[in-house]
Amino acid sequence: MFLLIREIKYFTNFNNKMYQFLLFFQPLMFLSIVYFLKQVRGDINSDRFVLASALISMWSYVLYSSGSALISQKWNDTLKLLIAAPASLFAVILTKALSNSVIALISMVLSFIYARFLFQFNIGIAHYGYFLLSILVLMFSLSVVGLILAIVFVASQNVFDFQNLILTPMILLCGVFIPVEQFPVLLKYIAYLIPMTWGIKSVQETLVLSESMFSSMAISIAVSLIYLILAYFIVKKIEVVLRKTGSLGAI
Repeated sequence: MFLLIREIKYFTNFNNKMYQFLLFFQPLMFLSIVYFLKQVRGDINSDRFVLASALISMWSYVLYSSGSALISQKWNDTLKLLIAAPASLFAVILTKALSNSVIALISMVLSFIYARFLFQFNIGIAHYGYFLLSILVLMFSLSVVGLILAIVFVASQNVFDFQNLILTPMILLCGVFIPVEQFPVLLKYIAYLIPMTWGIKSVQETLVLSESMFSSMAISIAVSLIYLILAYFIVKKIEVVLRKTGSLGAI
């Protein structure tokens, strides 16, 4: 809880311009596009696009915050302190990833507030209980993806280049705009291997109370747990090597 409060203070601090943009202004920008698109065409499914703008903002925030969690410690030369600390490195990274997912939820809430009160969109949530449940499932999958990104990106010196590179492809691949079922076979298999795909699918399905929404939630949790266990052993291996060699090059 202490770390969560600290992270919220840090990432919503007015000194952090990029995170302020991702949390507070990016949803406003996407919703403005949806608004003018609706003015021109008039027949677009605004519910789906409002949800899409919220999902993009959440994913962007998790990508940049959790993906940079370890590399920023490396740049600040505090990664050694984490390795030497009595707390498990895995527990530290997972806590950061979880807290970042909770903070990312701010952008979704703001998206719905902007959509309802600024742009006068009706948000068609059929059952708020199921919708909240699917959001929790999505946050879990986002946390696991953030954890994996933190591990992968720590090996890169040009982390922001890679983050920018995968930002949009991941949005498209996870079915934010186009349902994964309409993808070519190969892309469909790749998309279904990403935990976030199932989390997003379950959120979209709860809007219309699809019969498959609970199975999508269950699959999202199962796939996320597999990646979580895999990430646990990778971080433990990294931690052992670092403690033994004392070299950051081991990562």
